[in-house]
Amino acid sequence: MEAVDADLLARAIGWAADSPAARDEVFDITNGDVFLWRSVWPAIADVLGMSAGGDAPLSLAHEMPKRAPDWDRIRATHQLVSPALSDFVGLSFQYADSCLGYDDDRRGDPALVSTVKIRRAGFHEFIDTEIMLRKWFRIFQEKRYLPPV
Repeated sequence: MEAVDADLLARAIGWAADSPAARDEVFDITNGDVFLWRSVWPAIADVLGMSAGGDAPLSLAHEMPKRAPDWDRIRATHQLVSPALSDFVGLSFQYADSCLGYDDDRRGDPALVSTVKIRRAGFHEFIDTEIMLRKWFRIFQEKRYLPPV
């Protein structure tokens, strides 16, 4: 229920491998901000060249497979290298439904995992989740997994 950037996680693992303060310790690592999906939808929509809509509960696992033909048209139009929708996302829509709290309002609450211990030990890096999402969507666009804006 928290966001963590893969690059940030890699740097934390690298730090832990070399830091005496990390020896025999376990740390939580997150981006460092309080993460709510509701607050990042506008950034995701923006990087995809769309505008965010209002709140509308929707099961991605139920609705998105119906849109597989649309995805195929988008892939063809933009000559994307990404595969068919089911191969591209695997079980990600089911996972997203769980993270988004679909049919369970409590799941949408932030987990508030503390990064105080790792900071006290000497790892101080963080990334704003909105910036992280923009970064990864742009990378996916550059690699032609997602269409350009």
